[in-house]
Amino acid sequence: MDFEFSEEQKMLISTLEKFTQKECSPEFARSIDESEEFPHELYRKMADLGFMSLPFPSKYGGMSGTVIDEVLLIEYLSKASAAIGLTYFLSTCFGGKSIEFFGTEEQKNYYLPKLFSGDMMFSLALTEPGGGTDILGSLKTVAVKDGDRYIVNGQKTFITGAHVADYLVTVVKTGKDTDKKSGGMSVLMIDAKSPGITMRRLHKLGIRATGTNEIFFTDVIVPAQSLMGVENRGWSQVVNTLNNERVTLAALSVGVGQAALETALEYAKVRVAFSKPIGAFQSIQNYLAEMATEVEMARLLTYKAAWLQSRGIKCAKETAMAKLAASEIGFKAAVKGMRIMAGYGYMMEYDMQRYFRDAELFLFAPITNEMVKSFVAMEMGLPRAY
Repeated sequence: MDFEFSEEQKMLISTLEKFTQKECSPEFARSIDESEEFPHELYRKMADLGFMSLPFPSKYGGMSGTVIDEVLLIEYLSKASAAIGLTYFLSTCFGGKSIEFFGTEEQKNYYLPKLFSGDMMFSLALTEPGGGTDILGSLKTVAVKDGDRYIVNGQKTFITGAHVADYLVTVVKTGKDTDKKSGGMSVLMIDAKSPGITMRRLHKLGIRATGTNEIFFTDVIVPAQSLMGVENRGWSQVVNTLNNERVTLAALSVGVGQAALETALEYAKVRVAFSKPIGAFQSIQNYLAEMATEVEMARLLTYKAAWLQSRGIKCAKETAMAKLAASEIGFKAAVKGMRIMAGYGYMMEYDMQRYFRDAELFLFAPITNEMVKSFVAMEMGLPRAY
């Protein structure tokens, strides 16, 4: 059992530390949160450094990294800002990995190089108003085949980054399957600027720079060659992306938890009460020791899930566990940080309140932790609860 990073991974961590110090300062993170502006320039800088291409095969212009590299990237970027970590995640996981896992060779050769260069961004259009986690029961967006094209009608909601995406990886109904709820689903790569697409920006509590939207499809014409994978088999294809999604979003929560820990620790060293730093009080020390232990637990579980996935070992249960543990721990770390900083933590000019707002999202997105627990229980051999 070896917990040592490779030399390449050590170099990656060093590069990420230097990059975030220079390009992702606390002032920058606060500014994009307050303005709710997507960090386009930073996205381009990440592409220029090879971050976008790192976890993809060399045959398409990638650097043949693994999901472990992807996890490290998202963890360290998210420590600087959850919005920056999610900015990286949106196009690499939802776009790039979807294309890698079930796109055609033509799609891989066309889209991936543009992703790597920073010239193209993606968003996953999956969730619908009638259900969040219950995708199979709520999907109503329909794509009707009409010769060499599909005509799409429907609505999506809570779609992150759609307003800045060039393409929407869109899950639609293309057929009927009375035996399985998952039957009849397909995935289309839809140009986000297509006639008939309208969007409405939603205002949200945290991770505001990435933006979240409602999307309306009204008689949107999509070329048949935009079909990704096999028609009516879309759900089994998307599941591979969702496993990658869960382990990488676990890394995002670890990054936020680490940021909350480090911020609270530094504050405890300099904040004086009753003639001594508050870090000298046992109650504050207990908070910090708990935060450090729990964040490290989440990190190790996330790294293990990433390692399993990088080896091609079945790990749906482990990725779900990592998402569950990391999201709960990241949020708890922010809550404890708020208690340590008290009134200062509650003020918008300090970062702890941002960690608190950002960490809250991953308790219920992209899948609720209640649903995750049911899935883990099912993987342990218990009856399906949903």
